[in-house]
Amino acid sequence: MQIRYQKAQQETLVTYGEILSTSIREDWLKDKHLIILTNQRYYDRFFEKIEQLFLNHPVDWYIFRNQLYVNTLEEWSGLLTYLDRFSTEKEYLFVALGTAGVVDITGFLQKVSVLKGKFWSIPISFQSYVQDLIPVRTISRKHTLPVLQQVNLPERIFIDQTMVSPQREGRLVDLQVFIRMAFVCDYPLLLQLFKQYPNQKQLRITNFTALIDELTAHYQINGEAIESYGWVFEKAFYQTENGHLLSENMKRFLGFILHLFWDQTVNQWPFQMDPFMVWLNHLGFPIVFPKTISMAEYLANVLRLIGEKGKLISLHQAGELGEEQVVQEKHLITAFQTYQQICRNIRSNEQ
Repeated sequence: MQIRYQKAQQETLVTYGEILSTSIREDWLKDKHLIILTNQRYYDRFFEKIEQLFLNHPVDWYIFRNQLYVNTLEEWSGLLTYLDRFSTEKEYLFVALGTAGVVDITGFLQKVSVLKGKFWSIPISFQSYVQDLIPVRTISRKHTLPVLQQVNLPERIFIDQTMVSPQREGRLVDLQVFIRMAFVCDYPLLLQLFKQYPNQKQLRITNFTALIDELTAHYQINGEAIESYGWVFEKAFYQTENGHLLSENMKRFLGFILHLFWDQTVNQWPFQMDPFMVWLNHLGFPIVFPKTISMAEYLANVLRLIGEKGKLISLHQAGELGEEQVVQEKHLITAFQTYQQICRNIRSNEQ
């Protein structure tokens, strides 16, 4: 199955419901030298599969660290040094096979490189798939400050369900993608997720392939809003002492949750957060704010990152995108108190 996706005057063709060997035609690879950019864990997991797929074509690998955001100046510099040895006379195919940061740095590379070639992506999670759908490719100073940008969608995206997040943690990361999208613009889908994944067992045995059309359609209309929901709260963890004790995916998850609590506090839209948080906890999400991180320092960093603009994206209600709202410290404090009380109640009921 295929979806033609357009954004920012760019276009990509998404192929899904097939394995890679039946999705990729041999004539697309003719006279191409493949450079596959990936993370160490995905190199270890998929090396043999990819080498077998491209058996009759020259393939080189560039391996990043196992991090969500590898699209940093440091990694960019290392990549450029590696590419110095490649001839400018050949045609290349730059393939992203990794995290969201790998997608960004690959798309940026293909846009600015003196090496002629095309940009493909093979997502290893729905988190990296939705990054494919956001056309702005950034290189950042560390994790938080974009310093270089290009607009570039992959020419082709291939979703092979056998390669997408088979592990438990990966399932949670992918479910988070759908929960955030549903909260921002599709309340019926949120109810569907709640019913379809009532426990960890159901989450393990059910894949998300049936939701690809909905996910892609929503990102075509509201992709930037979906991705920005929770981003400031996520970024604040990188600038707070002991924030490094949280994994990057935990920072992203808690950033989304804290934005959600602030939003409901400001706009008072009707939604029962208690059963929602109980559900997340039951599935294994890390819902509790770490004791090793100062809430006061974290809040100060959120306010500082919002800056003079003083506004964040908000919802009219769950599933309906609204306008930006002014952020006031008193609302943040109230939101965090409500969040912490719900977490305490959940923990006490578990004992």
